[in-house]
Amino acid sequence: MPEALNVNPAMIKWAREDSGFSLDELPGYLKDAEKWETGEKVPTWTDLRNMAKKYKRPSFFYFLSKPPIDNDDFIEFRSDEKIEEFSPELRLEIRKAKSRRNAYLRIHEDMGIPIPNFKKHVCNEKNPIKLGQYIREYLNVDFETQQKWILNNNGNRDGTHKSFLDHWKEVCFDLGILVFETNGVLESEISGCSIYYDYCPIILLNGKNYHNRRIFTLMHELAHLIQGTSAICDVDKHNKKETFCNNVAAEILMPHDTFKNLQLFTKNKHELKVARLSNIYGVSKQSIVYKLNNSGFIDDGLKNEWIIKLESDNQIMREKDAERRRNSEPHISTISMKRKQDGTSYTRLILEAYDNDIITSTQAMRYLDTSLDKIKGLDLEIRG
Repeated sequence: MPEALNVNPAMIKWAREDSGFSLDELPGYLKDAEKWETGEKVPTWTDLRNMAKKYKRPSFFYFLSKPPIDNDDFIEFRSDEKIEEFSPELRLEIRKAKSRRNAYLRIHEDMGIPIPNFKKHVCNEKNPIKLGQYIREYLNVDFETQQKWILNNNGNRDGTHKSFLDHWKEVCFDLGILVFETNGVLESEISGCSIYYDYCPIILLNGKNYHNRRIFTLMHELAHLIQGTSAICDVDKHNKKETFCNNVAAEILMPHDTFKNLQLFTKNKHELKVARLSNIYGVSKQSIVYKLNNSGFIDDGLKNEWIIKLESDNQIMREKDAERRRNSEPHISTISMKRKQDGTSYTRLILEAYDNDIITSTQAMRYLDTSLDKIKGLDLEIRG
């Protein structure tokens, strides 16, 4: 008869609830979960491995006396209440982001490299234009440099603005801000979230969004962090706090002084060079139109006319993309997906720590959440 396992029923229940699953949502191989949580029945090692697979907590976790302390407080700006019901996918992504941060801190400590103090940059400026200018100065990116980001690594113009996103993420990382992307979180749940820490705060972007949306969300979440707050947001939602951060993000990406000095119109002043401006700043055409309106270049009527047209065009594009995905195999490799989620800068740090024997292969696999052969593939893709 197998030896009874001295598991903690309270930890089993906590792991399920923290992962966002109700008892009714569990698969058949966890049919005895309710009995394990009450102590009526003791799980086997196979049961523990199955729980670990579903709840994303290792088997030893269920022997602990109490759950880990997590004092992060997220505010859901779609209401005035604290979020209580995250999807299991979002909960997992937040947990993974915190785990990556721990790895980042541990490696810097082992290497004796100081981490920038983000707290000293926290600012309570109430004017969104001034706060955007303050953040722009903090990021230390001049307008001439930003314009060059339209070119990808091959020197070709990239209308998707992926290069802009990669550069902005790299700039944030150099200042000690970790930027990651989700994999399975629905677009309808969040656009992004920010987790404030005095050292090494986190920004998590929804990886399902188009590049332009992720760029704007990145700056929107940075606006939250620079005010010393954490948030889980949908940047399309409009209330006082979110509108403020949207205005800050617009100023960071499209500085007023540069915007007002550009030649915005052709001979017919209503013929907007929206596409050209979109590629100059690396933002969506909608962002350009809103900026033109807020800056007084166009009236509300023309703004609404263009936004309706652009949203219609985008809907057609989304439908075409969805159809293409249904009719073809996913074209992104596992290695490329890991790079997208973890970020090039974070991945490069782990690879360099591994190469210099700061961490072991086991630690590298854990920090990058992948196998050793995939780590070698990442090394080739990122560092050549």
